[in-house]
Amino acid sequence: MNSKNTLTAIGVLNILQGIGFFIGAETLTEQSFPTELLEGGGLVVGTAMHWPLSVACIVIGIVILSTRGLEIKDAKKVLLSIGIAYLFFLINGLLQHFTTPVNVPMQAIGLIALISILAFYTAFKKTN
Repeated sequence: MNSKNTLTAIGVLNILQGIGFFIGAETLTEQSFPTELLEGGGLVVGTAMHWPLSVACIVIGIVILSTRGLEIKDAKKVLLSIGIAYLFFLINGLLQHFTTPVNVPMQAIGLIALISILAFYTAFKKTN
């Protein structure tokens, strides 16, 4: 996969993820937190917290898509930065999943890992 295709895929995945976070905010909150944390307004707060997260994902996706026209050298720098950023997302997700009552879905962990690996792979791949 070349840099432009990788940036396109990651950008589109971010936008789709953001749309999913917005549409499914309440369901995601119910699935991610124990019932006792959702009582007393917790569900409302958790749902509302997914909305800015969804906007952030969409904005990040748009920014990533805007980098598709960069020269290969610069695109690889962007991909390296994305790989590093998603590595931090991955560490955070795993820490939350294994050390808190939060249930981070393994599908989300897998997607984050995939994006990080894809970004690193493309950033370090030799170009002809």
